[in-house]
Amino acid sequence: MKKDDVPFFHNIGVQSSDFEEARCFINSRIDDREVSPLSVSGSANNLLTCQPLGGSTLFGAQWSEKVHVQSDAQSTFHAILVLSGRIHCNALNQDITPNSLLLIAPGKLADLVWEKSTRSVVINLSRQTLIDKLGVPSLELLRDDTTIVPGNHQDAQLLKNGIECLAAQHQIYQGNIGVSVQEQWESLLVAQLSDQLHRPGTQNLTILPARIRLATDWVLANIWEPMSVCDLLRVTGARRRSLESGFRTYLNTTPAKFILRHKLKGVREMLLSDPDINIGDAAFSYGFNHLSHFTCKYQEAFGELPSETVRQRRNAHFVLPKKARSRKG
Repeated sequence: MKKDDVPFFHNIGVQSSDFEEARCFINSRIDDREVSPLSVSGSANNLLTCQPLGGSTLFGAQWSEKVHVQSDAQSTFHAILVLSGRIHCNALNQDITPNSLLLIAPGKLADLVWEKSTRSVVINLSRQTLIDKLGVPSLELLRDDTTIVPGNHQDAQLLKNGIECLAAQHQIYQGNIGVSVQEQWESLLVAQLSDQLHRPGTQNLTILPARIRLATDWVLANIWEPMSVCDLLRVTGARRRSLESGFRTYLNTTPAKFILRHKLKGVREMLLSDPDINIGDAAFSYGFNHLSHFTCKYQEAFGELPSETVRQRRNAHFVLPKKARSRKG
């Protein structure tokens, strides 16, 4: 993502000087908002983009004029990551500066003044996704206030890194990111926000600690890419000993074995489902560059050689239905 880009530009929703058009676009995809321009330069060109993410949606936004954005009480969590410029939050009487994060809880109002040319990413988090991913029965057990996470805070930095990676993937696939990958990214971003979403002073209710969940979701979201434990340390901000201890305690494995297992699982699923793929190509697509090493690890994991998996697929493909077998006999 270049310095002045609005993320997700392959999915442009609005590129127009018409503020009413922009308001209608927002309100068709998010809680109702009023959008009122506070400046007039005669050259307004607002840009709103979007990237579906499972049940949630990310929006890239740049208002070419100073605007006042207001909403009624929100139905779910919204997060705004400022990329450049400044947003003033009237509810807190504070500015959100570049790389800082504004989190608005359900039931709270959005009452924001965007300075001219401010670029941000707005995250509309699915209510059901939050309940499922955070392991809570309802959102009432989570944070119930509006808060600003400064740009030097680890949670804001992790979210920014995640959005930059997603924006790069959006660009590579020209906005056509598959649903399963969308869901993996949605899980990853929720994990990155996990500590901020929980009510301060209460026990974190996630099934996995936030950094362990963040690590596992990041692995699954990037399973086709080369990766190492060092990548997980960078993504989570954890120390190696702490991360490895968490994996052993909660997952009964190590980070390296977790990565290997899921890469092998991906290859196996590919061999079983794609009749046109060969073993070498399947292994290479998940980052295995040495076929003999891959074959050894595959056999250890599944108790059979990759060639036996392919044979199993072919045999299953040519088995006659029961009625056809009886007619043939």
